[in-house]
Amino acid sequence: MKQLFKLSSSWFPIWLISLLMLVMVFVYLPIFKGAKQNMSDVPLIVVNEDKGKVGDAILLNLIEKQNGNSFKWEVDKSRKQAFTDIRNNKAYGALIIPSDYSKSLDRVHDTLISGLTNDKPADLEILLNEGIGQTASMIASNTLQTVALTASKGISSQLKNELLQKGMRVAPENASLLENPVQVVSKNVLRLPVNLNKGMTPFVMALISSITGMLGANMIHGYLLRSNGILKKRGSALSESEVLTSEIIFGIILTFCVSIFIQLGVFGIFGSAHASNIWTIFLFTFFSCTTMFLLFKTIAVFLGGWGMLVMFPVNFMGIFSSGGAFPLSTLPTVHRLFSYILPTRYIVDGIRALLYYDGRLEAGLGLALLALSIYFVLTLAILIVFISLTKKYKEAVVDESGKKIEVEVGNEIPHEPPTHEQRKSLHTGEKDGMFRQAVSNLAKGSNKEKQEMNDNEYRNALKSLDKNKK
Repeated sequence: MKQLFKLSSSWFPIWLISLLMLVMVFVYLPIFKGAKQNMSDVPLIVVNEDKGKVGDAILLNLIEKQNGNSFKWEVDKSRKQAFTDIRNNKAYGALIIPSDYSKSLDRVHDTLISGLTNDKPADLEILLNEGIGQTASMIASNTLQTVALTASKGISSQLKNELLQKGMRVAPENASLLENPVQVVSKNVLRLPVNLNKGMTPFVMALISSITGMLGANMIHGYLLRSNGILKKRGSALSESEVLTSEIIFGIILTFCVSIFIQLGVFGIFGSAHASNIWTIFLFTFFSCTTMFLLFKTIAVFLGGWGMLVMFPVNFMGIFSSGGAFPLSTLPTVHRLFSYILPTRYIVDGIRALLYYDGRLEAGLGLALLALSIYFVLTLAILIVFISLTKKYKEAVVDESGKKIEVEVGNEIPHEPPTHEQRKSLHTGEKDGMFRQAVSNLAKGSNKEKQEMNDNEYRNALKSLDKNKK
């Protein structure tokens, strides 16, 4: 055992895995650290339909104070356009300034100055995309609420200064109106049921699909090799190409079964909300699971025993860069880069579109199908080519071995046709042993050599040999 500890190769897994885990710390920890540093990519919409000038003041405030450093504001022309963008998952939320916003504030002003009561505050509407996930939805809601409340406080401050300058007091019934001259009305655009699992269902389904692919590629390979060892003892072992073909078939069966169990658990037991047909969701889940299996199987084929070291970070990088647990806009740059490369992000987007956005292609399903199809076709084609090349290489090796064996046999048992003296011994009875050896050599020769000898001569030789023996 001491000799084992002295070998440098024995320590290789120790330092390699340790180094890999250190890299994982640098990769994953920034996700939790840098969320607030990447808010400039959070997509929010503002719509100013106000026919007066007060709505423009809100826009100017956003331009001056936000200036693209905190959030990514998009200006839509109408509430309808903002509604469509949210339904297509293009934004986290929208702030709508209605057409009568300035008029409503003028009415509030007149009410407070005149001492009238029972007036209502002006409205600002917030549209929320509740299907984007709990974290992103909270970011949008808090941000839009802050903008609306800031506008309300600004107007309230102006009204208080005006009343103070005029030496007027506000009626007790108007105290609340003075403090909150603007009220915020929030609305969930998708109108999804309550049971959303905080919007994490797409992430969980993508997570299971990815883990299924990684575990399936490794475990099926290991157990089929063991089974092939049993077949080898029975004399019916499979070739390498046949084993790989069997792994792909078993992998597809595995992903089919897992996809069924996912549907039973998510929709049957937990009753998660879904806007699309369950069969459509099942087909997409099955397609996603199979694609992940083929991806990890391709990695294993190329890297062999080293494949697991690559599968592990690929799997977890895909999970953390998927945008399922944390919004893509809040992730560090390296994770957003990998989100475009790895397929897990597209699985999340596709399932999210099916669950919450009626399966619309514009909501992310179209891009997800395109990206996953590219992965599916490429990995399957690579595996088919590898199977074909392995099979051809095996046949070439067998043919080469056969040629070598044939040459060796020919050298060990050379064939020479009977000489004239050997044939003459049939009549004289001499050199009987030599002739028998010649006939034996002829019998052991190839069919082509036998045909070259006259059939009648061969039979006559055997008859004469038996006659002399008698």
